[in-house]
Amino acid sequence: MTADRIAVRNLALFAYHGVFEGEQEIGQRFYLDVVVEADLKPAASADAVDKTVDYAALVKVVSEAFGEKRQKLLETLAERVAGRIFEKFPIAQAVEVTIRKPSAPIEAVFDCVEIQIRRTRNG
Repeated sequence: MTADRIAVRNLALFAYHGVFEGEQEIGQRFYLDVVVEADLKPAASADAVDKTVDYAALVKVVSEAFGEKRQKLLETLAERVAGRIFEKFPIAQAVEVTIRKPSAPIEAVFDCVEIQIRRTRNG
């Protein structure tokens, strides 16, 4: 496994996910970090964007996967995002997805709730 990584941090997306009906009606902002591990040496050697994980394409894939269907669980969303990244980017060897929900309906003072998954291709 390579140690090369490409990341998008703090991607803000508005969506209608959550366990409670109000969350699915009103919606809220979520923040995502996505880290893709891949061998970046071929891209660096060729100085070619088609040999890497293009940031713009990565943001598009993540945004579309995250917003396509309302879900109750962040875990479900993270799995979908990771799967789509593997589909779109054959060089991706591992994907880490972190989803933060700052407005979770919990009676407490906190910055956010967060889930994180890490998946490997063929794993």
